[in-house]
Amino acid sequence: MADSNFALRQDARRRWVLERPDNPAIEDVRIRRAFPWTNTQQFVSIRSAEGKEILLIESLADLSHDQRNAIERALVDETCIARITHVDRIDMRFGSQEWSVQSDRGHRDFRVQEREDVRFLPDGRFAVKDADGNIYELPPSTEMDDHSRRMVEQLL
Repeated sequence: MADSNFALRQDARRRWVLERPDNPAIEDVRIRRAFPWTNTQQFVSIRSAEGKEILLIESLADLSHDQRNAIERALVDETCIARITHVDRIDMRFGSQEWSVQSDRGHRDFRVQEREDVRFLPDGRFAVKDADGNIYELPPSTEMDDHSRRMVEQLL
């Protein structure tokens, strides 16, 4: 279990700063959900601006009220969970995927780095994590239009 002896605060530029006793403060950290994305109260990763994991929080329930609120606020601010309504195209390039989609929040273009970033969920939906850590939800393939289904099936 991760050490809960830390503090998160935002600096004047609204960047997150991780503070731990006997360690220098680490500025501009990223707060991201780790798998499974559907479990919102467990496995939160604190990462450097370069993406290196510094701290893994196994359960938000183990944290103080203030720590938990700061992390939940950061996750809301930094994570976009949009529902994809149509897949325009998926281009495979140099081991990554370039997605162009329509969502409940408008048109989105994003890059998916790893094949494992497209996850099949037990209820038939798909979760897609882009290179910036944003999460998109795809409906079950039976609910997709034909074009979207063909685009997604090429990945499976």
